[in-house]
Amino acid sequence: MRKILFVELLGGIGDVLIALDIIQALTRSYPKTELTVLTFPPGGELLETDPLIHRVVYAETGKAKQSVIELLTRETFDLIVSDTNYDEIDQVIQNSGASQVVTNLWRQPPPNERVGDRFLQILFFEGLIKQDAIKSAQLHLTPTELNKAQKQFNHLHRPLIFFCPDAGMAIKRWSEINFINLGKVLQQLWGATLIVLVGSNLNESTNIVEGIGGQAQILPRGKLRDLAAALACADLVVAADTGPARIAAALNVPTITLFGPSWYGRYGQLSPHINLQGYPECPERNISNFTEQQCWYSGVCPLDKGWQSCMEDISVDEVLSVVERVLRERVEAGEQRGEGKN
Repeated sequence: MRKILFVELLGGIGDVLIALDIIQALTRSYPKTELTVLTFPPGGELLETDPLIHRVVYAETGKAKQSVIELLTRETFDLIVSDTNYDEIDQVIQNSGASQVVTNLWRQPPPNERVGDRFLQILFFEGLIKQDAIKSAQLHLTPTELNKAQKQFNHLHRPLIFFCPDAGMAIKRWSEINFINLGKVLQQLWGATLIVLVGSNLNESTNIVEGIGGQAQILPRGKLRDLAAALACADLVVAADTGPARIAAALNVPTITLFGPSWYGRYGQLSPHINLQGYPECPERNISNFTEQQCWYSGVCPLDKGWQSCMEDISVDEVLSVVERVLRERVEAGEQRGEGKN
């Protein structure tokens, strides 16, 4: 096996991070093989300095199938693995002439099996990855990127907690007032510095920072790798189910991810990261495909619960209790290492 291609064209930054488990396991299983990843920007930027990845090739937005065809016309691969089968991309791969292909990485999983675990198990049972090659995904940033972020954040009072309130769909967002109330308490009880990421809505982040007051700050939108380096400086990240939460986890930063319409048993982060599920007993939840739920595109819960979203079932007190537990554990671990408080 000399050349492997991994096709990741689902479109989300979180999808790239879910696939990274498999990508890195494949390279560890075949250390002399060149592994190419075909994906979209900006998510692929996170892979560019990964020592286990030979090359990242970018597909043009809106031309996923054509990008696969063009790459497979120019090059041949011994193994092609893909998490993408829309627009007949799986058929294009099947007809590529590769010695081995895997285009279905799901295959009717049970409700509480994580996506990434399912992918790994399928490739392991097919003999394509080795057991000792399976490890948690790790993002690789350059020393220059990390030093730049540390100069920006390391002088701030700790604990340094990042809030990531934005998400691709409205139904996945925790409310502004919840982030505000959580931030106020963390400032009062812990003297925390709160950094609020700006997503698609600057007003949302601005409102949260102004509502918290004190040491709360905005982190403006910028390059994805700069965001990753900033998150690497955090003591804790509290986030909706979105790409930055997975970036933080892949950098070994303690992460609390808030799940609403998507099911934490399938999309949650591995321990020690923590997943909180809003209204887990929802009769409308489609664990196989949450995008088919009535609430997904409307952004409104169809149940008569008096709320707009099941995210409102996750209370500030519930999140606070988990945050404080994580912070206490970090303080105790620091004391054992002989570290002082900032």
